[in-house]
Amino acid sequence: MPDAYDLLVTGAQVVSGAVPSPATLAIRDGRIAGLLDPAARPPAARIVDAAGLHALPGFIDTHVHTRHPGVAEREDFQSGTAAAAAGGITTIFEMPIAKVPASSAAGVRARVEAMTPQAHVDFALYGGAGHENLAELAGQAAAGVVAFKTFLQPPPPTRLDEFFGLWCTDMAALREVMAAVATTGLRHCFHCEDAPTFQALQASLMAAGRRRGRAHAESRPPIVEELSVAAVLALAAEAGARVGIVHCSSARSAQMAADARARGVDVTVETCPPYLFFTDEALDRLGPLAKCNPPLGTAAGVDALWRALDAGWIDYIGSDHSPFLRHEKAAGDQDIFQAPPGLCGLEVLAPLMLTAVAERRLTLARLAELGAGRAAGLFRLPAKGRLAVGADADIALVDTNAVWTYDSRRALTKSRANMAIYDGLRLRGRVVSTFVRGVRVFHEGEITGPPGHGRFLRPA
Repeated sequence: MPDAYDLLVTGAQVVSGAVPSPATLAIRDGRIAGLLDPAARPPAARIVDAAGLHALPGFIDTHVHTRHPGVAEREDFQSGTAAAAAGGITTIFEMPIAKVPASSAAGVRARVEAMTPQAHVDFALYGGAGHENLAELAGQAAAGVVAFKTFLQPPPPTRLDEFFGLWCTDMAALREVMAAVATTGLRHCFHCEDAPTFQALQASLMAAGRRRGRAHAESRPPIVEELSVAAVLALAAEAGARVGIVHCSSARSAQMAADARARGVDVTVETCPPYLFFTDEALDRLGPLAKCNPPLGTAAGVDALWRALDAGWIDYIGSDHSPFLRHEKAAGDQDIFQAPPGLCGLEVLAPLMLTAVAERRLTLARLAELGAGRAAGLFRLPAKGRLAVGADADIALVDTNAVWTYDSRRALTKSRANMAIYDGLRLRGRVVSTFVRGVRVFHEGEITGPPGHGRFLRPA
């Protein structure tokens, strides 16, 4: 007689409602087949004892740049998805930037073909929407992209190939791009920064000899993001578009989005842990190793962003994982404006947010919603983001009592030097095991699942 279940996870406090409760998770064919009485031990091929741990829905990281296929020494899809698994992340949304940008149907298919054999976790892919590729949008949607992404600032001159079809700085052209994306029914997500404003401020700072540390933040104050957000919201209202503001760093941006939502605009807001845990002080301390766009803000701005999150103005969180090597960042040691922007964050997304739970800024139920449930619903992935019968058995087993100090030398990303901002942080809560569709892909610091286990996800 065959075993009733493939796997039982026993002893954990399961986060599947407002309050964690003990249950035995029963898994069959990669899906949750039952949330059973905690004492239940039906026949199963394997049992994992999770006593003392909490079972959270596997995290969905909505904002990842592995850029594969691209510069393999920075990151490839195997190292990037290994880092994700180590962080309790079971699904990543890969951004369209790459040497083969996802800005056409052919580009989408090529990237999926390159990524699938290396994937430790499941993944979705953003398509690119810009002024250069309007005719390619329908093809990308048919190829299975989960959403579209547009940058509202020009790309670095040395990376034009990676950004083809991904950007638009002219509002008249953007109006056409947004209307075209709206016809696909997919969400249209934006990197919101007003280029003329930050370019003028940067030129003024450079003329005054201000080229280090906080000068980066001063060149892109919150109004730079807010001006761009206001334009997106106005165009979305006209087009009836589903839009998203990614890596929101300003509470005023989040409030503008909430106000627009109250008027009927379908807008979502994502923020990232660096904007909740660090201030522009890190730019003076670490220089280019703390540079990201939008930049880190003031202490008052961080507090305001937490209030925005408490108010429900922010829908979900993503890491904005952006791998660069130390020598690439070192280009900004003397001139911060010469360094590429971006931090790595896959492996610390869950520990940082668990620390916020320990500090009573969040509940575990709210973390499950911010980290998985809301994104699964908004991006039409019904099998993801929840611990419920019929859902994929994507599980992060976490020790909420663990107290530890972060050391980037142990990171699985190839760009571990780009995680210096987290070094020495005292964290409360760690990921013990990660399961993707019932297969344990990470356990106690080691990757335990094979590359190629991860699958490409299309929106329902």
